[in-house]
Amino acid sequence: MIAEKIILGIDPGTTVMGFGLISVKKGKMEMIALHELILKKYPNHETKLKYIFEKH
Repeated sequence: MIAEKIILGIDPGTTVMGFGLISVKKGKMEMIALHELILKKYPNHETKLKYIFEKH
């Protein structure tokens, strides 16, 4: 029997990237974390990926 599930949702955008974590326990859902990265200020994909790798 599974006591708890953790679900990870990812929005892999290149201008706004985000994720959410949800716990499901005994049929009840609860948000654990929600975060977004605003990447539009970076000039190209390489710089955006470097920022994500170094900071998160």
